[in-house]
Formats: sequence, C-alpha cells, structure tokens
Amino acid sequence: MNSFFRTVLVGCWLLALCTAQAAEKDVNIVFIPKSSDQVFWELMRIGVDKAVKEDGHVKLTWRGPEHNDDIDSQIKIVQLYTKPGVDAILIAPTDRARLVESVQKAVALGIKVIAVDSGLDGNQHLNFVTSDNYAGGQLAAKTLAGLLNNQGKVAMLRTVAGSASTDERARGFVDYLKEKAPKVTLVADVYGGGSIGKARHSATQLLAAHPGIDGVFAVNESSTDGMLRALRDKGLAGKLRFIGFDSTDFLLTGLEQQEIHGLVIQNPTQMGYKGIQAAAAAARNQAIQTRTIFTDITLVTRANYKTPEIQKLMCSRC
Repeated sequence: MNSFFRTVLVGCWLLALCTAQAAEKDVNIVFIPKSSDQVFWELMRIGVDKAVKEDGHVKLTWRGPEHNDDIDSQIKIVQLYTKPGVDAILIAPTDRARLVESVQKAVALGIKVIAVDSGLDGNQHLNFVTSDNYAGGQLAAKTLAGLLNNQGKVAMLRTVAGSASTDERARGFVDYLKEKAPKVTLVADVYGGGSIGKARHSATQLLAAHPGIDGVFAVNESSTDGMLRALRDKGLAGKLRFIGFDSTDFLLTGLEQQEIHGLVIQNPTQMGYKGIQAAAAAARNQAIQTRTIFTDITLVTRANYKTPEIQKLMCSRC
C-alpha cells in the first residue's frame, strides 16, 4: 500500500472515530418540575428515567420547588443551573411570564430550553411538550354539563394565576359552557392556591359563599384534592357533581365512592419521555421541528378506572 492510500485510510479511520466519539458524548440535562408534592411528577419521572436509560448518554439532574406556587424558588433553580456544562433545561414553568427572563439568560449562554406540561411566554424555548389542556377543560365541561342535564349552577376551583396549563383548562371549560351548555351557569371562579391545604381552605370558602351550586370543577391534582376534602368537611361529598383533573390514590377512592364523578387525566409518563427526547435532540443540535408536541388526555370514570389501560396511566408503581 503506497503512502497516499495509507494516509487516506488513516484519515478516514480518524474521521469515523471522531464522529463516533461525538455521537456518544454525554449531554447534561436539568429537569425542573413545578413541585415535589404531587403524584403527577412521580409519573412524569418514570417517563424521564425510561428515556434517559434508552438514550444511554444523558446525565440527568432533577430539581424543583416543593410547591407549584413557589415561583421564586423555581426562578432560583433556573439561575443555579444557568452555567457552563449544562446542555439543556427541561422546565415545567410555575408562571408563564415570570420565568421568561431567567430562561432568556440560559438561552444566551447556549443552553437549549424545552418547556413541558405548562406554557412559557416568548419564543426562547425550542419545544413545548404538553397535554391539550384546552381540550381537557372542554371535556370536563361536557362531562359535568351532561351529569346536570345541561342546566344548573357550577363553580370552578383553579390553582395559581399565571399557570398556563391550568389557565388553558379553565378557558376550555368556560368556553364550552358558553357555547354548548348556556343553561349551566358558572357562578364562582376562584384561584385556590398551589398546595392541597390552600386549595382546601379556598374550596371551603367557595362552598360557604355559594350554597346552592349543583356541580364543581377543579383544574389540577392539588385543587381536586382540596375540593374533595372540603366537600367531605361540609357533608357535601357525593351530593354535588364533581369533575377533577389528574389522579392519586386518594382521588380514586373518591371516584370509587361516587364523591368524584370523573377525572380528566393526562399522560405525564409520556410527557416526560418525549420531553427528554426533545431536550437530548436539542442539546445535540438536532431539534425536533414540531414545536408543540401533544400527549394524551383521557376521562376516567367509576366504570373504566380499573381497566389495565387506565391503571397504567395512573400508577407510579406499575
């Protein structure tokens, strides 16, 4: 073999080696959930861990605030990980507006940002992995209106102002009633707070202020939990038609006892899985072109909650 071909061969071998090494380089991804006090994030972590394992070259850091109304803590966490060595941040924003400045600084440093579960203002994030929350709110309204034969008075318990995902659910709920069930009147629309305790207190006040309501809708796990506890406290559990969002063992007990008449559930495991895939692709400069990536929404009732398909969606230990 002459020296020219030997040189070419060695060059090709080195190029292939460098390409393989580049492809196998670990990427550092920081996942910042909204809170650590809800089963929803345990389910999301299952999908995250599955995607990390399948990829084989993702180093994961998982860190979030304790409650989903602790916006300041989440901002500080973003700031903490806005540093060299972090390739991507995957965040479920507690506030769609207040997180923007911190995210912009991360992007300016070259960190790729993916939003998951809840929306983020601006265009700094490359992808948004989420449920169709507006459709979820419409499904809740359709179900509650049907239970009330399309007439009556209802109330809605939200979580915190500025949470894009839950605000979209509320918007879908309100729009459906106006357009499809005008004889169902929304008499109360209350922000209950980001923890179960705050939601329970707000729900108790709501029920006291509106004793004649026929049904309630709660927009997320903590508000649904707080509402169920308040209904039990006042002896109203099972007497009002009640549609909630998300699921826990406690809420499923309420469903089984017919104190809750439907739970709109998401697929947080799927959300976490696709979120890591999007973040890893972005970190490797292979961003997924579809900016908004939707995941599934399902209505759980007493009739279907024991089916294997539904159990898998709701169980963090299955």
